[in-house]
Amino acid sequence: MFLKTQTVKKPNGKSYTYYRLAESYRENGKVKHRILAELGALKPEEVEYLARRFAGIAGIDLRKDLEELELTGLSYFGAPLLVEHLMELLHLSRWVEQAVQTKRLSFSVVDALKVMLCAHLLKSNSRAELAVWDWQQKLFWHPHRVEDLEYQHLLRSLSVLTSIKDEIESKLFLHLGDLFDYNADLVFYDLTSSYVEGVADWSELLKRGYSRDKRSDCKQIVIGLVVTGGGFPVTFRVFEGNRLDKSTLEEMVQDLKDRFSIKRWIWVSDAGLLTNENVKLLEESPHEYIVGMGGAENRKALKEAIQKAKELEQKEFKDSRFWEVELEQEGQSEGEEGSARIVVVESEGRQKKTAAIFERRLEKVRHGFQALERQVKKGKYVKREEIREEAVKVLHQSWVKTYFSFEAEKGRLSWTEDERAVNERKADAGKYGLLTRSKLNAEEVISAYRTLLVVEEVFLVLKNILDMRPFWHKCDDNIQGHVLLAVWSYLLYKTLETLMEKRGLDLPTPRALNAIKEVRAVEVAMRDKPIWKLMKVPSEAQQVFEAVGINNLQSRFNQWARNAPPYHYQPRFIKKGADDEKGKSTV
Repeated sequence: MFLKTQTVKKPNGKSYTYYRLAESYRENGKVKHRILAELGALKPEEVEYLARRFAGIAGIDLRKDLEELELTGLSYFGAPLLVEHLMELLHLSRWVEQAVQTKRLSFSVVDALKVMLCAHLLKSNSRAELAVWDWQQKLFWHPHRVEDLEYQHLLRSLSVLTSIKDEIESKLFLHLGDLFDYNADLVFYDLTSSYVEGVADWSELLKRGYSRDKRSDCKQIVIGLVVTGGGFPVTFRVFEGNRLDKSTLEEMVQDLKDRFSIKRWIWVSDAGLLTNENVKLLEESPHEYIVGMGGAENRKALKEAIQKAKELEQKEFKDSRFWEVELEQEGQSEGEEGSARIVVVESEGRQKKTAAIFERRLEKVRHGFQALERQVKKGKYVKREEIREEAVKVLHQSWVKTYFSFEAEKGRLSWTEDERAVNERKADAGKYGLLTRSKLNAEEVISAYRTLLVVEEVFLVLKNILDMRPFWHKCDDNIQGHVLLAVWSYLLYKTLETLMEKRGLDLPTPRALNAIKEVRAVEVAMRDKPIWKLMKVPSEAQQVFEAVGINNLQSRFNQWARNAPPYHYQPRFIKKGADDEKGKSTV
């Protein structure tokens, strides 16, 4: 192996030198070079740094050509160290190892989990190109790289981890509460979807349905996720891709009730889950709830609450106004603590946005009727039936058709707009309702509901930073395992973020992970003498390590490198479609 350089001149006149790890091989009697790894634009001082570190050991005169320094191996050290440390901090390694003791396995599930979590956190493109089972050779582990893991071991790990998911989640929930002292009273529930590449006719989970990723052409799964107010995942469930949001609530509520020893929790979820059946379900549970009001089933109740609110005292909270509307329930007196009520909220920002959308829809219908009137006067449409048909088209899917009426006669069209109803609708624009049965006051109810955005933030990180989508798995166990890996990688992500905040390190978590990614170990052959050394650690990476409790980085590296074997990276590629028949795919 050797270090290969390429200098590229950009249009701006600047030149950049890129380094590649390459090896020589013979093909048909000719010597050729194979690129093993793209190292990127290493700074000249980094190359000089390596040369100086190894010169004394190898006895090389720096005045000679630096080609005498041969780079034989380059591995990620920072990411494996961080992942292993965070897994130990969360007791994840210990609990997984205990849970699989009774299973007859020829490999370490913990090692497989570490490798796959590294792939997610590093956002390595190799997950799609070389695949994790190949890329994992580049990870520098203690006491050795986990290079004994094969492709089938990683796939097998997905189903094994899925089988112990519930057990581990219950332990994690209690431990996280002790570790970070967060408030477990509030739990937030929301759903997302994730699509699959390719065809998977044998999966029971993959179905076509409403796609939040705007990929209606692909089969998908629906993921329900419960998180704490601090953003730590509690549990998740994978549903069929065509599953309606409102039908998932019962399973999730029952799951929390059965598995988690939570004396009091307040369920917070969005409007899409509020149906009459779900309200009854929440009422029958021993816990409290806050649910946004929306949808056809509760539109009438919300409208009545808004009308009743106009007779009540208006109160202020931050940038909003609100009214509390008590609901009559059998056996419960008005104003009783924990009684069911609707908090009607009006936000100025939401009012402007909603009113603007409403006005655009009205204007579209107005323009449509005006254009149709001109066409009728010109004689394009004469018959009553055809004029009526065109008028219906104007109103079709306008979302505001209830505010307009029309009459069609032979050669004539007349239409009216219900200005009174329009004005009433504009006056109520920006108002929304929160149905709740809780001991929280109205201000706390509003704050809790707004905190629901934390789940959306989790989904954004999962999809855009941790690469949960798309995925290529075709069998249900592997699909479940893929989501589990994504959620647990987010758990490490959130743990890192929380530790940095506690230590006062103001550094975005993606940037922190990029800094950690740059912490690499290198094996350099100096006159055939292999030596493992730690490359220069970026200052931001050093700060991240200190924030999570990893001190004396050089000593930790020396400990890991003491028994490190020689680097023998051999690229292994997955043949496309090799395991399609069995429902296997890249991890």
